[in-house]
Amino acid sequence: MKKRDWKAAFRTRSWRAGAYSALATVLVIAIAVVAVLAVSALPSSMTQLDMTREGMYSISQGTEQLLAALDQDVDIYWLAQSGHEDSTLEQVLGKYAEYSHVTVTEVDPVRYPGFAGDYTDEQVTNNSVIVAAGDKSMYIPFSDIWTYSDYDTYSYYYYNLGQEFLDVFAGEGKITSAIRYVTSDELPVMYFLTGHGESGPSEAVLGDIALENVRTETLNLVSAGSVPEDCAALGIIGPASDITAEELAAIRDYMDGGGRLLMAAAYTTEETPNLEALLLDAGLELRRGCVLESDSRYYQYGYIDLVLPSLGEHEITAPLREGSYTIMMPDAQGLAIADDEDVTVTPLLTTSDGSYLKAELEGQDSYEKSDGDEAGPFMLGAATDNDVTGAQAVVFTSAAFMEPEYSDTVAGANLDLFLNAVDFLCQREDAISIHPKIITSDYLSYTDSVASVLKLTVAVIVPALFLGAGLVIFIRRRRR
Repeated sequence: MKKRDWKAAFRTRSWRAGAYSALATVLVIAIAVVAVLAVSALPSSMTQLDMTREGMYSISQGTEQLLAALDQDVDIYWLAQSGHEDSTLEQVLGKYAEYSHVTVTEVDPVRYPGFAGDYTDEQVTNNSVIVAAGDKSMYIPFSDIWTYSDYDTYSYYYYNLGQEFLDVFAGEGKITSAIRYVTSDELPVMYFLTGHGESGPSEAVLGDIALENVRTETLNLVSAGSVPEDCAALGIIGPASDITAEELAAIRDYMDGGGRLLMAAAYTTEETPNLEALLLDAGLELRRGCVLESDSRYYQYGYIDLVLPSLGEHEITAPLREGSYTIMMPDAQGLAIADDEDVTVTPLLTTSDGSYLKAELEGQDSYEKSDGDEAGPFMLGAATDNDVTGAQAVVFTSAAFMEPEYSDTVAGANLDLFLNAVDFLCQREDAISIHPKIITSDYLSYTDSVASVLKLTVAVIVPALFLGAGLVIFIRRRRR
């Protein structure tokens, strides 16, 4: 082809159209590359949407507020063997890493076996976490990050299938608690009264309180004479006998100064006038006896004394209400609101209209409701505020509801309720909103007839409709 023929070819309409198309393609590819690079630089909170019902890959508002307020650097070391990383934990840690004072580093314990020894003496497990700031650190084993909601199900999988059935993710609460610990100069102290045959809390529950970054001490008022000045909250858990008049006076002095009280009353046949006077100061009247339920929706099957009360609206109960959790109260007494205009009472736990109170359980031929039983509903838990003194109290009428024996039956909700009360009274409200997330599976069930119709529709009718539409279009085009 001659030279002028080549020049003429470049002037044709087809060449110009092709050149424009090629240039447009290059521009589109360049824009796409720039867009991808720009999006990849954005934090995951702007590029990923957590569509899980439980919010598995999100962090709570309380955690966000804590991270935003940090004024010192925090290092989070994720001890994960390469190729065996927990995907949920990876996503959640990514949320922490978005904040300027938080650095998340993945460390392979196989390649660096001595790394964790600088922070803990415990046997390190895969996908565990270390949180450090300054000279303080906390180790969080994987067994605290993932656990189970039902022991029977877990045991079946473990012993019969050789698998661990872990459906409760508590990672956010543990990590946020560790950050609060390593960045706090002083921890609030909660004192638990002793000297009256108190039943608890148990060592397990005390350990959980410690994870809330609250120090616990015992207090014998007979020897101490007064409540210590550093007492953030006073706990009275399951006393078997009454406090003395001198102890009552000491606790009243503490409450008159704006003190905070957490009480879990025990069912007992002994007279406890001083403890009941303390409750009256908090605007509550104790209904002595044991609350039973006649409505099957409000007790565990077969046990009318294992009451499943309704949750009231309060800061303490908010995350449990949002998650539709169930609370179980064993052998609970009743509460009623006393006539005290200085005290505001907020019900936390309330029984149904079908509940009733038996003053005595021993020697009863039947636990069915009789003419002498007081009719419900009753409060089984309440929060009170004294508008004059500023004192606050949280009262439950079961002494053991927070213990694993009962709490594990309701996916740990009882313990969370108790810890929420501790956090509230110790003015650590930012910890209340963090609740373990339970993975749930919803199943859609069909009858055999409905399943047959669906199979026929998917396998025959829908393909036939598409085939018919295609044939109609083909025939119409052929006739044109």
